[in-house]
Amino acid sequence: MDFSNEANYLFFSTLASHTRLAIIDVLREGPKGLAEISEALNLKQALVAENLEKLERTALVLSEGSGDEKRFAVNKEIIEPLSGLLEFHVNKYCPGLTECIPPEKLKEYMKKEAAKMTYIGRG
Repeated sequence: MDFSNEANYLFFSTLASHTRLAIIDVLREGPKGLAEISEALNLKQALVAENLEKLERTALVLSEGSGDEKRFAVNKEIIEPLSGLLEFHVNKYCPGLTECIPPEKLKEYMKKEAAKMTYIGRG
């Protein structure tokens, strides 16, 4: 297995957790300490700390300080473009946020989307 594939696996497997995604959502509001994150999510600090460690290992979350003064924040360089991409995906392929367009209907949907007129203006 080449490095790129391993790095992709590490990145996406880190995001494949409701808890870690919830932590990212909380931190998008601004930097917080462990206790604040735990309280916001109503989760035990040990569980939050374990998940923060995984998020830090992939640089999705950054930290400053130590001990009780340690603060965590999202890595905006990664999270902001990723959030934009995910918002685009949800709006286009998962309308209503309940489920995504099933594979058997995706080809038909893509044909309809491609047939739409697109105007690109100068701004």
